[in-house]
Amino acid sequence: MRNLLIKIVKINFISLFLLFLISLNISCNNIEVCSYYGVTLDYLLSQRKVSNLEPVDVVILAGQSNMAGIGSSDECINYLSTSEYQQVKDGVDGVYIYACNDYIFREEQPTYLPYSEVTFGYGAFADKIGPEVGFALECQKAGRKLVIIKYTAISMGIDYFCNSIDISDFMKGYILTCLNDLIDKGYYPIVRATCWMQGEADCVSFTSASAYYEKEKALINYLRNDFNENLLFIDAKITDWVLLLPDCYQDLLNENKERIAQSDDLCFLIDSTGLKKGDDMAHYDTPSNIELGRRFAKEFLANYEKSN
Repeated sequence: MRNLLIKIVKINFISLFLLFLISLNISCNNIEVCSYYGVTLDYLLSQRKVSNLEPVDVVILAGQSNMAGIGSSDECINYLSTSEYQQVKDGVDGVYIYACNDYIFREEQPTYLPYSEVTFGYGAFADKIGPEVGFALECQKAGRKLVIIKYTAISMGIDYFCNSIDISDFMKGYILTCLNDLIDKGYYPIVRATCWMQGEADCVSFTSASAYYEKEKALINYLRNDFNENLLFIDAKITDWVLLLPDCYQDLLNENKERIAQSDDLCFLIDSTGLKKGDDMAHYDTPSNIELGRRFAKEFLANYEKSN
């Protein structure tokens, strides 16, 4: 039943994508190669009547597999309080999510998960969770209502998420489609922050780890240009990759992340100390997925006013 629902939602998203392209007078034969350069949230809003729209905060969760998340939904009952577990099971009140897990690099189609309140099953696979669970619970506890747009591309380096002029067309097209859908629902989306869990794929060589500083700076600039000049960028250190690849350049890559956080008042770097990997030594286990989301949320909530 769930697979059927996902297929239906996927068809609806593709239809919405195509309608969106037509509305922007963009012509192409393939969604992945369309150019969205110059299309911004401000442009979307300029094409619509917005006087009666209700403002809604939006946070982008993006990155590779540890942002997608392979925590077990079934195990969450052991790591959440009874009330929190019930909240997630029923859908966290006031915190909604769109999600796209991008498997194009494996010659598979992306998986779109339906817009809903945050619940279990929005991780990399249908029975998995990612940081969205802890993030939603912390925001709900603080009384902060918002919409999450989650875009992940498993195993992909930073070059997959941005190019020489903008964030990648597929990522941008997906985010714009979600924002357009919010406008259709009667909301005025305000993109407050991007939470970023990525870098494992870039620490495997000295060259890519060294280049990470400039590439991440470019990514941040693109996101701000596209969605909000005061967008918060909340990054996370990668951890324990040296246990999997002893010759990797994890420390150098984390140093570059830290340099960015220290040089930009709207950039932050959360500490990943204490987060544990599962048996594969590459992906955070269930409680660490939850905790990672909580840490992202606490940083976001503490600096929320700076995104105005």
